[in-house]
Amino acid sequence: LHHPEETAQTLQTHEDGLTWVHTGDLGYMAPDGFVYFRQRLKRMIVTSGYNVYPSQMENILDAHELVQMSCVIGVPDPLKMQKVKAFVMLKPGVPANEETKAVLMAYIRKNVAKYALPYDIEFRAELPKTLVGKVAYRVLEEEELKKLSETAQEQ
Repeated sequence: LHHPEETAQTLQTHEDGLTWVHTGDLGYMAPDGFVYFRQRLKRMIVTSGYNVYPSQMENILDAHELVQMSCVIGVPDPLKMQKVKAFVMLKPGVPANEETKAVLMAYIRKNVAKYALPYDIEFRAELPKTLVGKVAYRVLEEEELKKLSETAQEQ
């Protein structure tokens, strides 16, 4: 509402003359006609020219026996455009130490391409949540941007 540029990006008239709503979601239509949501296109991380989908990385991390919950974001990088960073909430009793980080990195290495590997795993006691209970990845992105700007000011 009252944002004509965003409206023009969302409501696009195609060559067939029909107006389509571009939601920014990725999904597919099954042979039975059902449409399945996969993830948000806007959450895609582009690193060294490759696409990394945070939800896929989160699914891999969340499947590990030590992990309660995870969130993966893209952090700006001057060479790669973005680099992958993972935030992990461990299951109760699991120590948040370098040994645990090494175990998780070895596990990720076995399950994802080299370009998708996170440069860091940060352990958190809690992950920020939205009002509906989803992980607030934007809060984590803002925190990382703030850290980058503080580092740049110190230099």
